[in-house]
Amino acid sequence: MRTPTRRLNLLASSLLLGLSSMAQAAGEIDFDLPAAPLEQSLNALAAQSDSQILFSSDATLGKRSPALRGRLTTREALQRLLNDSGLDVQRQDEHTFIVVPRAAAADALETAAAAVELAPMEVTSSRTSSDLVPQVRQVDVIEREQLEKLRMASDSLATVLAKSIPGMSDSSRTVTDYGQTLRGRTMLVLVDGVPLNTNRDSSRNLANIDPALIERVEVIHGSSAIYGAGATGGIVNITTRPAGGEMRAETRLTGTSSLTQFDNDGLGGQLQHHLSGSRDRFDYALDFGARHIGGSFDADGQRIAPEPSQGDLFDSNAFNIGGKLGLRIDESQRIQLALSHYDAQQDSDYTSDPSVASLPAGTVPAQALKGLSLDEQNQIKNSMANLEYSHEDLLGSRLSAQLYYRDYFTRFTPFDARGVATRGRFVDQVMQNSEVFGSRLTLRTPLGESTELVWGGDLNHERSDMPLDIFDPALYDASGGTDFEKIGKMTYMPDLTTVSTGAFAQLQHRFNEQWSIDGGLRYEYATAEFDDFVPLSEIHNASPATVQGGKVRYDDVLYNVGAVYSPIEGQEVYAAFSQGFQLPDIGVQVRNARRGFDIDSSDLEPVKTDNYELGWRGALGEQTLASLALFYTTSDLGDVQSFNNGLILKRTKERIYGVEGSADWLTPDEVWGVGGTFTWMKGREKPEDGDWQDMTGFRVPPLKLTAYLQYQPDEAWSNRLQATYVGSEDYRLDGMASFGRREVDSYTTVDLISDYRLSEKDKVSLGIENLFNRDYYPLYSQLMRSSSNTSHLPAPGITLTLGYSHQW
Repeated sequence: MRTPTRRLNLLASSLLLGLSSMAQAAGEIDFDLPAAPLEQSLNALAAQSDSQILFSSDATLGKRSPALRGRLTTREALQRLLNDSGLDVQRQDEHTFIVVPRAAAADALETAAAAVELAPMEVTSSRTSSDLVPQVRQVDVIEREQLEKLRMASDSLATVLAKSIPGMSDSSRTVTDYGQTLRGRTMLVLVDGVPLNTNRDSSRNLANIDPALIERVEVIHGSSAIYGAGATGGIVNITTRPAGGEMRAETRLTGTSSLTQFDNDGLGGQLQHHLSGSRDRFDYALDFGARHIGGSFDADGQRIAPEPSQGDLFDSNAFNIGGKLGLRIDESQRIQLALSHYDAQQDSDYTSDPSVASLPAGTVPAQALKGLSLDEQNQIKNSMANLEYSHEDLLGSRLSAQLYYRDYFTRFTPFDARGVATRGRFVDQVMQNSEVFGSRLTLRTPLGESTELVWGGDLNHERSDMPLDIFDPALYDASGGTDFEKIGKMTYMPDLTTVSTGAFAQLQHRFNEQWSIDGGLRYEYATAEFDDFVPLSEIHNASPATVQGGKVRYDDVLYNVGAVYSPIEGQEVYAAFSQGFQLPDIGVQVRNARRGFDIDSSDLEPVKTDNYELGWRGALGEQTLASLALFYTTSDLGDVQSFNNGLILKRTKERIYGVEGSADWLTPDEVWGVGGTFTWMKGREKPEDGDWQDMTGFRVPPLKLTAYLQYQPDEAWSNRLQATYVGSEDYRLDGMASFGRREVDSYTTVDLISDYRLSEKDKVSLGIENLFNRDYYPLYSQLMRSSSNTSHLPAPGITLTLGYSHQW
């Protein structure tokens, strides 16, 4: 999502570089900035001056700043950078400056001060961005103000991203992000640097955080190993709301209702409160909220059935609480502790009617069946602790260190596994426990004025297990699939411990104002082990066999290199090669183990991808921003594919290629704006014993187009009409349907979003999802994850969301 012109970016640094006591007293700083694009120079100046610099991204578009060297005050330095730009600087307080058009400086200062009462953004050590060289990949950013608007048309983060980010598949419209790929491959999801992916992938990564807590979402496209394993398709880097700044509080209340079924079952809502501020050397933030998710209804007013394969959170209550406490140790050092807890629990009277599975797949929708008797339903529980330390001048380098801990639990929908050889003969319910701790270390070491070395290392330790509850099958059958009485507990997957370590070095160099290069390598070493256990497939045997535990090891060196060329100001062309690394889903093989299983002979080689990309981004005139990227990725092995509940596991050689792009245009008066994205890709795979064939729809989506029309007649009122089109595609092989291989129809959705600022502190918002009440099945539902009609779920019909926020 390209940042709109009206949104002011907040670039802030919380630490000073080594200044003498005399310079501090005089307010002067030794600046040493090369000539560069103006936005880049402002960012670097903020990092060196412990200041907030507020400005519109588009105001700096196509502008460059001269080199800046010498001892100056921050305001003097800003004035020199802006000297020939047509922009001016206004000082709001000792450490806050606003960059505005020179002709309207006085008015703009008043407007900006009212519009941007944001807490300072915490500076974290991003390994993919630089003040010295531009990005050698496509990156999309959604800031909090924009995210709040987009959430009015869907409070699911997965759906918001699907409607905004090129290269990303459509969402399932349920709790799972199974099948929601980025450029046809897996996404590494990070929250403040903490990975949400686990080796035993439960496909609920994007549902592990409440969107109300998010300050910024950065989506980095293409294979990358800069953060370790998991980003073969790209990275979704989420930053939560920061601590610090002047004391402020915000309360937000939203209510949601289906407009096709007016009753209590379709109502939902959320109350969220945020508090942040600072005192002396300390800064803090506190967030807490509660949310009720009601039932979901289709375009005809019929209740949408629960999703029995991956689950959903219809009829759920969710709670979140989190806090940050930071300490500025001295002028160069800062430490922060962040704690958070999120818990979403379902309490529904409905289950999915199993009888529709007997009809031909795709002929009828899934049916909701009332009368569910199940004590423990779908649940997501995620607790995190994150300790961060930064030093702005450690022997000439900037250091960022992080220690994190995560405790994750999720429970799935019960499943009739009596026909699955690897699951025993039970009606069961699977859970997953994962405990993760790790660390990151990143240093930025200048090697002269035009070169910087980014280097460091990582450690990630994960322990996961999957118990399951057993239910009385006779009672289940007699009730028609509604009654579940627990009669025991067993082990689906034993304790599985994976440990990943890595070290990396990235060299960034700017040759001149036109050319720059960015390249490096990473060494990755990982182990995975489990103890002896009796698999479910052996439970009913007279002499059940024990599977012997084992340990596997992986290591590899991964490379990346890219170059950016700027032929004229405001235009950039880049070419890049990068490698990604993905540990195989070891749990999917261990949990389906049968007699004689030997991990050393299993097909558990890691996925290593080669990603080639050629792209362009820049301005087309003064009012248009656009980007275009061509990509091609290959891997000798794909992810472990599980078919028929684990009876068949296979690996294939893969290649995926495609094109994605975006464009945004605003009228000179900034009243009207239009924009959109497009994504087209093709994926081919080659089994060991076969020829090249199309990949499944769960991996490579059809053509996707998005568009929006924006109307903002004044500063108080903003309107957005957005549309998403997903094309048709036939994924069948030789006309035969199978898992992920069905013929899917195209669909188009339209949403309306409007917000109005009542006063400086109060704002009301309205969102209508599926404005024209389109009756359609999302891609996930047409592919049918359960391979039967029980996953053939229509999308929600027209849905209204109303919101109100107040700044205290």
